[in-house]
Amino acid sequence: MLREIFCEEFHQKKIKFDNGLNVILGTKTADNSIGKSTFMLVIDFVFGGNTYAHSEDILKNVAPHEICFKFEFEGKDYYFSRKNTEPKMVWRCNEEYNHIESITNDDFCEWLSKKYNIDLPNLSFRDAVGRYIRAYGKKNIDENRPLNAASVENGNKACISLLKLFGRYSIISQLEEKTNAAKEALSIFEKAQKHQYVSKIGKKEYDANTLRIKNLQDEIMSISSGLEKGLLEADAVASEEAIRIKKELSRTKRICSGIKRKLDTLNDNIEYKFSQTSTTYDELKKFFPIVNIKHIEEIESFHKNISKIFKEELKEEKKLLLEQLKEYEAIAADLEDQLQKLIKNPNLSKIVLQKYADILKLINKMKAENDSFEKLVKLKNEKKEVEELLLNAKNEQFGIIEKMLNTEMDRINSELYTEKFNAPTVHFSGSNYTFFTPNDTGTGIAFKGLVVFDLAIMHLSKLPILVHDSVVLKQISDNAVERIIDQYIACGKQVVIALDKQESYSEKTEKMLLKYANLQLEPNGKELFGKSWGKSQP
Repeated sequence: MLREIFCEEFHQKKIKFDNGLNVILGTKTADNSIGKSTFMLVIDFVFGGNTYAHSEDILKNVAPHEICFKFEFEGKDYYFSRKNTEPKMVWRCNEEYNHIESITNDDFCEWLSKKYNIDLPNLSFRDAVGRYIRAYGKKNIDENRPLNAASVENGNKACISLLKLFGRYSIISQLEEKTNAAKEALSIFEKAQKHQYVSKIGKKEYDANTLRIKNLQDEIMSISSGLEKGLLEADAVASEEAIRIKKELSRTKRICSGIKRKLDTLNDNIEYKFSQTSTTYDELKKFFPIVNIKHIEEIESFHKNISKIFKEELKEEKKLLLEQLKEYEAIAADLEDQLQKLIKNPNLSKIVLQKYADILKLINKMKAENDSFEKLVKLKNEKKEVEELLLNAKNEQFGIIEKMLNTEMDRINSELYTEKFNAPTVHFSGSNYTFFTPNDTGTGIAFKGLVVFDLAIMHLSKLPILVHDSVVLKQISDNAVERIIDQYIACGKQVVIALDKQESYSEKTEKMLLKYANLQLEPNGKELFGKSWGKSQP
């Protein structure tokens, strides 16, 4: 757990922390410039948050600085530091806060998650802890939306984070993966239909195809009447076989033609001869008396030698082509023989052959269209089915958590008030939630409900620390604050609160605040940074 925070820029450079309640105490005048909320953001920064690093007031009014901090786990101390100007980096340090090595803030948060034994599936440390560090400036102090990490966060994400914190997300995660897979499969199939890679018909066309297929099958039966029993299937296969043979024969003949063209070209090259003679040289000397005939004869001799080698290679290639031509002509002859035998079959006249082929082609086309329609219906049904399973699973898991939270909030609420005051209630519906206190209105009641909700979360989950800024607590009645402090002390986990002294607080409340105060901030030189800049340190 957090044991200390140290910063050279602070008026009180080192602030110690205890296992239970820790209080950052302000003045009785509730001065807004002493730094309580700023220090709450420092605590958030120590736990991996970034709001402090992005604060314009801090960047503008305080020099770049380093926040050093110590955690203790299982009796061992761990020292770290973060610079407000380099929030993505965390330094491991020695006891004097000298840097040893740097790690990413993400790795640091993962380390904290394991040390605090949160380490729940699909849940980051910040998603677990950051929501319940409620400090002015973080935008998570909405008394009606206690689950939201920020005001703009959608309800579904906030609800899912709670499932993860309570270790009830695994079954939801599996069903979400199946739902996403079903959605993607349907989307891909619909795109294939849109681009006409797959047939697309409606229910009306599907029913018409079904009837037409039956009629065509009856037509085949009618054509085959009089043939031997069982011959229909053989004839259909033979029809398709004849079509296949024709296609293969055409392909083979094209190959033969290609080989013949290559042979013609080879023959032309083989028959080519060099035509240079001495007579030609004599003619050449008439025009160029000083020409070097000997050199030309050497070149000519070289060309003739090259020609011999080239012709030998051409002859070898011709031999291979002739062998290939012989093989393909044999294949073509065999295919022609097969086709002739097939056509001469007395049960397969040319008319029957074509009729069968046309009918089978049409049947296959309509069957493909119907298969596509059935596939689309199946994908839609699978998507609907898994979405219903996911919704039911969510309702079941949220129902369990809702009952647990409402029961615990009712218990805590009854300890806060001797008189009858309604407890806050949370209700999950679909992908959202509502949070309110029945039949009670007013800001104080609403913020009391927020505190009760956080305490219930603290009791029922692995949440290791709770941080409440004074903006949360100052709205609540003095009597309730006294009992809430008792709840903080009794929860058994580390709690940090910021609060101002109040003339109206009871003696007991005042003593408790002083007892658990880790840092007392006052104006006139005792602000957090030893100086004030208006509202920048609320």
